[in-house]
Amino acid sequence: MRSLALALLATFTALTAVAQNDPLRAAPQDKAFAKLRGITQFYIDVTTSENRPEDADLRTEIRDGMELELRRANLTPKAVEGLSPEAATPLLLVEVRYDRGLGRYTADVILSVRDNATITRNKEAVLAQSYSESRRALGTSDTALNREVKARSRELVLEIIDGMKRLK
Repeated sequence: MRSLALALLATFTALTAVAQNDPLRAAPQDKAFAKLRGITQFYIDVTTSENRPEDADLRTEIRDGMELELRRANLTPKAVEGLSPEAATPLLLVEVRYDRGLGRYTADVILSVRDNATITRNKEAVLAQSYSESRRALGTSDTALNREVKARSRELVLEIIDGMKRLK
């Protein structure tokens, strides 16, 4: 009985390894990147859920990091400054939602790509969202949390660039 269980476990492990390495099977995440095919430039914007003076520096650092990574990948970054969301598309948006409390320093970092295709939802025009991914940042202080937020936003930008490269 024990040998049968071990044989089944070995077979299952082997089949899982073969399925993961199958080049004909597309990765599930490739579908999300397919909507980004043909994009050669992005407008960049960074928002935070809190409007503290320290957050302005963080937004600038995140924006600069995103711009650097996009330039390295031969994608042209552009600033949103003064443009309506419809005019600034495709919009690469990083949104940082803080959850601070007594001894709690967490934030959700959300990267999304919005297109100029507007859809009507609840009788209101809304920009279509082509891609969205998020990461959670944890810290023991504001400084540590900001460092983690920058690291998570960089991870998300690198992930989207890698996904777009796989499409080509």
